[in-house]
Amino acid sequence: MKTLVSFLFILSISSLFAQQGDVIVGGSPEPKLLTIAPPDSIVNFPDTEAEFPGGPDSLAEFIFVNFMLPEDLSSEVLWDQRVYLSFIVEKDGSLTNIVVEKGVNQLYDSICVAVVNLMPKWIPAQKDGLPVRSLMRLPISIDEAIMGTESDEFSEEWSEEDEDSGRKFGKGHWAGFDIYMSQFMNENHEMQFDGHPYWENNEVKSIGLNYNLFDLKFPIIGEHLGITTGLGVGYQNYSLRNNYVLQHTADTIYAVSDTIFQYKSNKLSVASLSVPLFLDFSSNSKFEKSYFIALGVVGAYHYGTKQRLTGKYANGDSFDNSTISSFNMNTWTLDAQARIGYGHFGMFVSYQLNSMFKTGHTVAVYPVRIGFNLLFGI
Repeated sequence: MKTLVSFLFILSISSLFAQQGDVIVGGSPEPKLLTIAPPDSIVNFPDTEAEFPGGPDSLAEFIFVNFMLPEDLSSEVLWDQRVYLSFIVEKDGSLTNIVVEKGVNQLYDSICVAVVNLMPKWIPAQKDGLPVRSLMRLPISIDEAIMGTESDEFSEEWSEEDEDSGRKFGKGHWAGFDIYMSQFMNENHEMQFDGHPYWENNEVKSIGLNYNLFDLKFPIIGEHLGITTGLGVGYQNYSLRNNYVLQHTADTIYAVSDTIFQYKSNKLSVASLSVPLFLDFSSNSKFEKSYFIALGVVGAYHYGTKQRLTGKYANGDSFDNSTISSFNMNTWTLDAQARIGYGHFGMFVSYQLNSMFKTGHTVAVYPVRIGFNLLFGI
């Protein structure tokens, strides 16, 4: 029995030393290569991004054609909203894992998902010359899906403009600077005033400037069509021909000719506050890339009027005389105005609908204004 136990002990010791003979003493074992990520994982930074066949314009057209609202839609269309989707573009261009990351409601979210499901295979992203899987994000604008768009691009990241697209007010075409010339016209839309030649003004020297402080565009159809209002402050100069000096009583306004002095400048100046009301259309949601047309009226309150005469006396001394008076002018006036342009630049024409002076105090005088504007787009 003791012999058997001794034999087993010796055998176990031999096995232990035999195993230790395989251990490497000193140095480092050869490292083994490990796969960091599976070959079909998403590539975050490909050399070439995935793309809809034909590019952004074709993508926008595809969404416009395939975005179908139900005919029995019981609620109003949710203008000025976006649905944000993400999906994976596979190596073969097919789309999988479609997710609504930021939605509007169940109806619009499901329509947008259906549109993506209808899409043809994309051109897959590439890395080192080989197609790879990539994650794409696509914001779908309800306005553009229903009304169409010219060339609005999509992006992988939500831009600040996307986040702000739900703002209550759009960008109207009022805020900015207006510079213009004015021409007096009679009730027959003629520039001659028979019997009242003092109202025949010099239009080239009749320069006005408006500083339109701000505007608000209340949307009707997204940022494309809306009602624009705002506030402006203006200063208008009407240059009178010849040497006429304005005179008035409580019931009349007229002018007398000064035969003694030759005036260098003879201007009727008016300071005013103005408020527009336009039907404002933009061809593109991006202000600086949009053609626009705005039609409507501009109401004005005139809070200061004066006539300024400058020239020289017979002895050579200069004079600069001003007469501050209302001159029986209408305190409130209303102009019909049309504005057209592109981006931040445009032109306008307006016609005053009521006479410049109170009815019965002189003949009717209707200023016509033609000018240019530099718009802020804010």
